[in-house]
Amino acid sequence: MNNRIKEFISTEYIPVGISNRYDCPICNGTNTLSVTNFGNEIKYYCFHSDCSRGGVIKEGLSDNSFETTSNAVKDKPSFDILTYKNNFSLELSCRTECVDYLEKNNCWEAWCKNRADIRYDFKQNRIVFIINEGSKIVDAVGRALGDKLPKWYRYGNSNMPFICGNHSTAVLVEDAASATAVSSFATGVAMLGTNLSEKAVDKLSAYRKVLVCLDEDASDKAIHIAQRLHWAVEKVEIRILTRDLKRLTTNEAKEVLKLDD
Repeated sequence: MNNRIKEFISTEYIPVGISNRYDCPICNGTNTLSVTNFGNEIKYYCFHSDCSRGGVIKEGLSDNSFETTSNAVKDKPSFDILTYKNNFSLELSCRTECVDYLEKNNCWEAWCKNRADIRYDFKQNRIVFIINEGSKIVDAVGRALGDKLPKWYRYGNSNMPFICGNHSTAVLVEDAASATAVSSFATGVAMLGTNLSEKAVDKLSAYRKVLVCLDEDASDKAIHIAQRLHWAVEKVEIRILTRDLKRLTTNEAKEVLKLDD
């Protein structure tokens, strides 16, 4: 029976790092079949109560099945911090707009206590959140302080998430500022985009619990991400946000996330 699912999946284009939902060809459930492309394999599972078929496909897939999600990211050069050494400033406290942004978005403490490496790109007028892999700087993402577009700018092509904090519970959010804001009581992990990369899944697999925290208009995406993470993480929960995490006090954020001390 599962061969019918495999045959169906082989005809579909699913970019690496993407989860799609389909009508199940076995039980005919509407939008119940979740299919995720992890790069070297594709996993599928039907969530219909009368079906629950799942499996892994590692062979017999076309080359198109493993295309990357973004040619723009692929074409961007690898990040080298030395390239930006004359653009990035460490002296944030000397710039009023930088201090205002960090305080307004509850990132000031994390920067002061060295939980987050945050700099200022004076050429582009952006607050820059540095992305590390171990002790190595591999990428950065910048938030425009003025009206410059794009609002968020990814400097490299690492596909690494931004991670801030050192706790057993990870809070998965979209932007680096929100990840920084929760880092005093949870590990903030920012996807830095609309999709969860393979590298992000790999990093999240190290945590005991992951809270997928997205806005109301992204509730479907939150469900898809949670379903994908269930393969890699012991405990995954969804928090649909009606308030902006980075604008909340620590106690307010804990209450919204339903996290106890």
